[in-house]
Amino acid sequence: MENHLVLYQAGHAGTFLVWLINQHKNFSQYDLQWKYTEAGDKLDVGCFGADWYHNKMTFAESRKEWEIEYNLYPMDRGTTHQPKVPGNKDRTKDAVKIIPNHCCQLELIYFDGIIDERLLEKVIGEVKPKSIIIPVAGDHLKDELLNRWVAYRREHKKPQWVEEGINPVWEWEQLWYEKTFPWLKENAWRFGDNAHTIDIGKIINVYEPEYIKLCEIIDEEPLENIEEIISPFRSMMESYKTL
Repeated sequence: MENHLVLYQAGHAGTFLVWLINQHKNFSQYDLQWKYTEAGDKLDVGCFGADWYHNKMTFAESRKEWEIEYNLYPMDRGTTHQPKVPGNKDRTKDAVKIIPNHCCQLELIYFDGIIDERLLEKVIGEVKPKSIIIPVAGDHLKDELLNRWVAYRREHKKPQWVEEGINPVWEWEQLWYEKTFPWLKENAWRFGDNAHTIDIGKIINVYEPEYIKLCEIIDEEPLENIEEIISPFRSMMESYKTL
């Protein structure tokens, strides 16, 4: 299996990128799973078959999980498949992500950009990725990315400003955008000679040159229905234009 590893900071739409890569012809074609806020609004996506819980099992063990899950539901064969099961049984490639430390760094949410060298060595050694792909951002969808991150933290952390009605776009959240994306873009080479950055805002907006760049990295033909495939996620992001 030819593996492509997506390393990303929380909130950088890395799971969406993993799912999108996996929709290409020779990839696993996992189902997209929506994640919602308590109010029922779309907040994120899941691509469960691509997950490797690196602190619980080896990479090889994680790749066998879908086979176990598939065998647990024999009545579903031929009609539906469980979220971890690849839709493409003839796959030769797989895009994967790691959990809980999505970006192999000492801090899960960081500003100083310190790589966990021991973890990175472990991940590279087990996954043996053909490419490492890191989502970054510029001006495309800046407000949407930032506002969705604020909404995510509000949903999961319940900080004090939620109750007090304070402007949710803290200086902290601005730092998250202004520090993490530039650092990753400038330091992608630190993750390996085969590391690449992809502007996630441009991908979500189906900016053709950036999408072609992604296809060249994974050595796949562009999807003819790329606009249709990305449209649901782009609509969700557009709902975070304001917060």
